[in-house]
Amino acid sequence: MVSRGRWVLSGVLAAGTVLALLTGVVAAPPASAADLPGSPRTVAQLDATKDRIDALAAEARAPTAVTSWWVDLATRTVVLAVTSGPRDARADAFVGRARALGPEVRVVDGSRPVAPHADLVGGDAIFTGGARCSVGFSARTLSGAPRMLTAGHCTQSGGDVRGADNQLIGPIRSSVFARAGDWGVVDVGPTWSPTSQVAGVGDATTRLTGTATASVGAPVCRSGSTTGRHCGVVTAVDVTANYSTGPVTGLTATSACSEPGDSGGPFVGGTSALGLLSGGSGDCRTSGGTTLYQPIEPVLRAEGLSLVVG
Repeated sequence: MVSRGRWVLSGVLAAGTVLALLTGVVAAPPASAADLPGSPRTVAQLDATKDRIDALAAEARAPTAVTSWWVDLATRTVVLAVTSGPRDARADAFVGRARALGPEVRVVDGSRPVAPHADLVGGDAIFTGGARCSVGFSARTLSGAPRMLTAGHCTQSGGDVRGADNQLIGPIRSSVFARAGDWGVVDVGPTWSPTSQVAGVGDATTRLTGTATASVGAPVCRSGSTTGRHCGVVTAVDVTANYSTGPVTGLTATSACSEPGDSGGPFVGGTSALGLLSGGSGDCRTSGGTTLYQPIEPVLRAEGLSLVVG
């Protein structure tokens, strides 16, 4: 088990520096913390202006078109990085108020928006077309492109999939919810990091080391965004489930409970990925029940993917 430290802010800058990837401008580090020779602006004055922009952002909430700001000691300015292209009235107003703080404020166009990076963890919530399901597993194509796996009945409407805080994960690439099985594949955008982690109890996670096929009687556990982690045993294999939309073949039945919203979440055996939660009966509060999963190995073969392990 490992701790779930999952959010990392993209674009956090060390004092006096900026990532070239973010703005295309590299600021030289200061030689010292003393006043800058040959400049009418001291370090303290520049820091004070930067603090005033911080206060302005706290008061007016900086628009996303303004991506970052920092003291650039190489140019004796306070850089305000903004995205390229037209800005709306709110962004123009913020930039105008920042510029009004003094001539030391320098606006640099062409920055890319920054956003917090989020880890894809099996069992966390995702949203598709207004419905809630769960992350299954992270995977990659042969070329290394990141993908997320979940249940096909969660992705059959197409469109985009979003995660925590309504943050876009990516568009649905393929979806199968028919006789052949129940799985969906989602492209993973740059603000999400594929991981080998599956949610456990509390803030703990399990790191996956590979895939496996479970036989009748094997212990299994599953994670989902509605009920968390629950365990049971395999009760039948090669099950055909007669859903209201028609039969789905090749599923595995278990005694682990589940509820709506857990769909698509991961089934694991130890540190091995077993499958994606498809459906079931009962609940986790009173009656327990049966839960079916789509085995993972046929999904990886059909989609030409490899599981992310660690």
